[in-house]
Formats: sequence, structure tokens, C-alpha cells
Amino acid sequence: MAIGSWKSHFSYAEGRLLAVGNGTIFCAATHGLFSIKDDVLEVIDKNKGLSGVSVSALNFFEEPQVLLIGYEDGIIDLVYTDHVVSIQTLSNIEMITSKAINDFVHQGNQIYLATDMGIALLDLKTEQISDFYSEIGPNGSVVSVQDLFLHDDSLFAISNEGILAANLNVNLFDFNNWEFYQETSIFKSMSIFKFSNDLAVLSEDYLFIKSNDIWDTLLVLPEAMNKVTSINQNTYFLSDQAVYEMNEGVIVPLIKDRFKSGHDLIVNGEVFWIADGDLGLINITEDMNQQVIPNGPMYDDISGMDILNGDLYVFHAPDPDTSFSETIEGYSKFNKDQWEAQRVEDFNNISGIAQFKGKLFLSSYGQGIYDFEDEKLVSNPELNNASITDMCTTDDFLWFTNYMSQKPLGRYDGESLSFLSSAQLGTTTPLCIVESLENVLWVKNSSTERFGVVAFDPSKNLIWQAKPSSGIPSKTINDIEVNREDELWMVTKLGPAYFSEASLISEEDQAYFPYFEGKILFENEKVTAIAFDGGDRLWLGSERGLWAFSKTLQTQIYHFTHENSFLPSNTILELAFDGESGALYILTEEGLVSYQTNSSAPLLSNSQVTIYPNPITANYDGDLIISGVVGDAMIKFATIEGTILYETRANGSMVSWDLIKFNGDRLLNGVYLVFVTDMDGSEKWVGKFAILR
Repeated sequence: MAIGSWKSHFSYAEGRLLAVGNGTIFCAATHGLFSIKDDVLEVIDKNKGLSGVSVSALNFFEEPQVLLIGYEDGIIDLVYTDHVVSIQTLSNIEMITSKAINDFVHQGNQIYLATDMGIALLDLKTEQISDFYSEIGPNGSVVSVQDLFLHDDSLFAISNEGILAANLNVNLFDFNNWEFYQETSIFKSMSIFKFSNDLAVLSEDYLFIKSNDIWDTLLVLPEAMNKVTSINQNTYFLSDQAVYEMNEGVIVPLIKDRFKSGHDLIVNGEVFWIADGDLGLINITEDMNQQVIPNGPMYDDISGMDILNGDLYVFHAPDPDTSFSETIEGYSKFNKDQWEAQRVEDFNNISGIAQFKGKLFLSSYGQGIYDFEDEKLVSNPELNNASITDMCTTDDFLWFTNYMSQKPLGRYDGESLSFLSSAQLGTTTPLCIVESLENVLWVKNSSTERFGVVAFDPSKNLIWQAKPSSGIPSKTINDIEVNREDELWMVTKLGPAYFSEASLISEEDQAYFPYFEGKILFENEKVTAIAFDGGDRLWLGSERGLWAFSKTLQTQIYHFTHENSFLPSNTILELAFDGESGALYILTEEGLVSYQTNSSAPLLSNSQVTIYPNPITANYDGDLIISGVVGDAMIKFATIEGTILYETRANGSMVSWDLIKFNGDRLLNGVYLVFVTDMDGSEKWVGKFAILR
């Protein structure tokens, strides 16, 4: 990935909505959108110009040649062949209620939108919302609208009150012009469609038809249906695991048990496309089933992330309080730009991974610890049904936290286990564990016990428990991390704090507040996640986006939000930095993305230096990247004659340069030198790069 670039890591397994246009099938998953045409699969995300990820309505209109996307937050994207127009009028309405877009129908350049706030009218010529009809229910009540249908110059709407209809030639703002069908208030209607020459309504178990201005039951469905579609006078119904066709007034099955959880259906002759809630997109022909799905993690619900040897491991275990009532099989692994689903037979609700003495170990909410290499559980009665929330390793031990246990902290030497009791550690609900540079262990607790964090020094058998007098902003600690300066940082619901010496604990330990521009950083604000990159720069996540600060906290480097970046949501749940690649993985409430930083874990020498791209050609306009240098190296760029053009310091073992010299001029074509040295000048390296534009 190029420095400063983003990548989405959504699961596309939960297929929800379908649309078709110009021979392209579009499929919206819970988070994310993709398309398939002529066997070419393409992810459509913010890199393609989209505004969001949680698609709630999808339709393609052939006449204006535009894909319409509605999102749960009320934003609408008009996706043309060569550009995207974002309309945020509805999302900006100051209402507490949901603003989701639920359906589109169009008449010429007029597009009617069903929303949770009412019906909106979008003018495609001006690309603006021209009207908004909200108080159109019985007696002028505000309605939520789920589905729309145009029929004989009238607009029919399924609302939370029942079915409404109005002639398009009257004043639609006046609720008196909307006919309310009282009998439909109990229908649990899902969609309106044309059946023969009449209008019909699908509910889960019944089909209703409009006759003499009254909606009557036409027939009882053979099972609950999720979708209905009419193609060339043929009507098809979709249930969880079957496709039916209406044939001479009887619903007969066409396809059964060839998919798992049908949500939407497109029929093209003898080809059926199904948005499946477990399998993504399924293409069914008479003799073939084909799963069509972009690469991604197993699920979007992520309980934790670990990075090990340059690989990202993502876990989907349920909350440990519910792990005995819910079973999640497997975990997701990201390696060399590919996601893989991994499973371990009879070992479920996997919560983490660690490497100890060259072997991999997996933890579980409810099943203890698994020795991956020997393919067996770590045997001990104390681990039977144990909920292991986190693991870390020192030279001699694999350490783990045991949730809701009288023995909350354990260690394993490869053969035997030993534990600290809850009386010693002061908690029964440890949630995560990190180690200092000298193997002092810091344990984050549930906010229900004590004051959020405990430290244990195994070499001295010394335990320190935080107290109200310790200066921590809140006992609700959301994340902890140790940086390269051996400081223990924590983020809480009332801001961040840190202990200056993570390897030296005493009863007098006092937390410090970080300052930025003369003020306490994020004072009294909920901060949710923390990470340090290869240059020890501070990254903080909150409910207002993602921040990066320089190592000394003198400079705010970035503030990324949903509005100004690739972030799918401003609510950050967890951060994980990969020191090998320099990628920062960002888990939000709307899914996982990554950002390519210009840093990497510090190295001890210049033995792996790479300059790229080299040469720089006309088709590249990004930064020059130098990786693999000695940690925190001083980098100088010079002409062949030795004139210094620019100098900077590496972030860990990586540095980027925008090719702008000290004087503000951009570097011209030519060959240039790079000088690399460590702090004391003992580790040196000289290289060259060329610009050929």
C-alpha cells in the first residue's frame, strides 16, 4: 500500500440487497458493496468515491443510467459511470429518529425515496432533494416508510401505520390527500408489487391483493417469504432457503436448499442471483451453484485483533458473559493481502493468539488454551471451561488472563501451569494484559472491580493495584499500551493518562495527564483505543474519529473522521499496528479498515534498506519511501555534489519524503544521494535514487 492510502477489510458474507444494470450485478453486504460483471469482481468503497458502508437501499435506473445507494445515516449516493454525487440533505436533518433510506422508485427525473422519516423527492436534474413529506399518516402523524410503488399516477407507500396512497397530481404535503387503508395496519407488510393487473402486498406469511379499494387476503404462503419480484409477468418469491414461482394461482418451489439465508433475489431467465445472509452472493443455474464474494474476514463482528509475525489475526468470539450460549467457529487471518478463514475442530469462541517458545497458542472464551502445533488443549482442571480474555509472552512464560475466575492470572512454562488468585491480584474480571520492557505485567480489569488496572512484577513477586488516589481519570479503562519509552498509557471514558515507568511499580505510583497545546489532552472525553506506531507516535481513537500525535505531543499530525477520510465511522473500537508493514488496523463500529503509515518497527542496523519507487517516473506522484533503516535514523537527501536538500528523522525504520526541498521547491529530474546514520554515527548507509519524469 502507498503511504497515506486506505483499504477496507469488510466481510461480504452477509449479503443483503441486490440491483442490476448494464449487465452488472450489484450486491450490498452488511458493510460494503461489490459488483460482478463478466466474471470480474470489484469492491466499491470510499476509494471509488462512495460516502458510506452501511447500505440500506439499492437500485439501478436504466433511463438515467445511475446506481442509487441509500445509507442508514440518510446519505444518498448517485453513482454514474465516471463520478459519484453525494447528497447529504436528509442526513443533516436534526432529528433523533433513524434516517435510513429504505427504497427508491422513479418517474422520469423524479425519484421518490422511502425513509424512516417519511418520503423525500429527489430531482435528478438538480441532484437535490426538492420536497419532503413526513406528516402524511392518519391525522397528520409522522410516518416511517419502508417501501414504495408507482401505479396509475399514484404513489403507494408501506408505512409503520399501514398502507398509504396519494395521486401524484395533488398536494402531497397535505395528509388529507393521502388515503389510509385501515385494514392494512395489521398486515406487517413488506413490499408492494404488481400482480397480473392488480396491486398485491407481501407480508411474511400472506399475500394480499387490492380489490375494489379494499385489501383482501389472496392466499396463505407456504412459508415465510423475504422478497418478491415480478419479471415478464412471472412472479417469484424468496424464503430463507427456497425460491418459489406463482403458477396458475399456486406457489410452487423452483429451488430448494441451495443457499442458506435468502435476503434478495434477481431473476435473469434461468439464472438466479441471491443475496445470502451467510454466503454473500450466490449465482444459481440449473446445474451449478457459484458463490461470488470478495476476499474478506469471516464476519464484521470483531471482538479482538492480534498481530503476529506480520500477520493479522481477527477474532469473532462473543462477549465472554454469553460465550456459553453462543458458539462462533474459527477466526480470520490476513496474510499477503489475502484473508483466510481458519477453524480448529472442537475449539470455538477463539479470542486470541500468542507465540511461545516457537509454538502458537490459541485462547478461547469457554474452552481454555489450545496448543496449535500439538493439536491439543493445554490440560489443567483450572482451564476447563475457562474464558481466556488475553495472552502475552515473556522469555520464560506464556501469561494469560482468566475471566470470572478466582485464579484470574495464569502462566504456563510449556509443561505446567501456576496461578495468582483473585485475592492476590484484586480482580476476577481481567480483560487484557500487556508487558513492560522489563516484563512487568499490566492487567486491565472490568470497570466493575476496583480501579481499572493492576500491575504485577514476577521478578519481585510485587503486586500494585490502582486506587482512587492514583490519579487515573476514570476506573472505566478502555485500552492500555506500553510504548518504546516504557511508559504505560491508558485511555478511559474521561481521557488518557500514563505512568512514566512501566517497569518500576511502587505504592507511590501516580498517573500523569498528557498535555497538548497547554491543555490536558482529551480532558473528560471518552477515548476508546490507543496504539503507538514504529516511530512511537501516539494514535488515539474516540467517538470523534482517529488522531495521531508526534512522539513529543508537540504536533497533531492527523485527525481522521468519517467525513474527511476513509473511516466508515467516527466511533473507533480498537487499534493494532503492524511493525513490519507499517499498517495501522482500525476497527470501527462499521467495520475494519487499515491506514498505511510512514513508520515501521525500529531495526538495529541498516541491513535491510530499500528506496522505492526507484526511479520515480511520470506516472507516480506519491512520496519517496525509504524503509529498513536503523531505528530513528537521521536521513539526509543531497545532490550528487553533496548539497543537502532536506533532512528528517525516521519513524522507527521508515521515512517518507514528498520531494519538497527546504526552500519549498520540488525536486527536478536527476540522480540524488541518501545518507542514513544512527544517533551516534556508528551505523551508516549511503544510497541513490533517480527522478525520470
